[in-house]
Amino acid sequence: MATRHVGHARELQVRSADGTLLHVEVRGPDDGPTVVFSHCWATSLASWGRVVRRLDPGLRVVLYDQRGHGRSQTPITRAGYGTEKLADDLCAVLTATVPEGEKVVVAGHSMGGMTIMASAPRETFQEKVGAVLLTNTGSTDLPAKSTAIPLPGPLGTLGAKVFLTAPLPLGPATPVSEHIFRYLVMAKGTDKATRHLCARLVHGCGSVPRGEWGRVMTALDLDDSVRRITVPTVVVGGSEDKLTPPWHAHHLGGLLENCEEVREIPALGHMGPLEVPDTLAEIVDKLAVDLPSPR
Repeated sequence: MATRHVGHARELQVRSADGTLLHVEVRGPDDGPTVVFSHCWATSLASWGRVVRRLDPGLRVVLYDQRGHGRSQTPITRAGYGTEKLADDLCAVLTATVPEGEKVVVAGHSMGGMTIMASAPRETFQEKVGAVLLTNTGSTDLPAKSTAIPLPGPLGTLGAKVFLTAPLPLGPATPVSEHIFRYLVMAKGTDKATRHLCARLVHGCGSVPRGEWGRVMTALDLDDSVRRITVPTVVVGGSEDKLTPPWHAHHLGGLLENCEEVREIPALGHMGPLEVPDTLAEIVDKLAVDLPSPR
């Protein structure tokens, strides 16, 4: 595991179970409660930046790029993609960054939430995780429940599958692409700066990993794993989320053993960390305060 210091962040390379190298950043005081953030499909750890800047400065923050995203290694073959690989990666990050006996908050957005769900049965997760935030995410039936493609019944489901899996290069971000992304993943009233940031993040993701992870999500079935999350959990959904509509948040709430709250936020699209960072930071701060003391 290689480490270097850049500004206020300590950068690490963490090797996952199959050898994939993951880019990890650790910020904040070494002795603070730890929060680990897992980001969404087709972005990078930078998508959590607005939330991180609003957190209690006493927190220790761990961020990492999902495989195939940001500065983490991209799998060479299709065998490198799957929910088990997401779980391998999160558990490798937890092992590398969480001190022995400490319980942490894990926060996941969209595919990052799916990563947390997939990891729940793992011994590493159960030993190290003391609280969970799941925002704008789902455990099953993603194409069938999506309203991103406004077509009836099976046609809408097929359209959602095509959107998720198409490995097409997006080219440079433009005003047109910003408006397309706004329609697909953000609320109607989203400001220009947020639209621009979202488009820039998505355009920075390679077309092959974007399509491969989309393929994984079309067949998602993590309900049984969700039931293995036993720690206090908050679920957030958006009333205008087309990719994971509010049905998913309430479905998760019904599966979780220790769900503290299902919060459906009005006028929120799919990009919670970009659209409502104050709300998510407040939830993370509270979960961190309530963490059990280190053993």
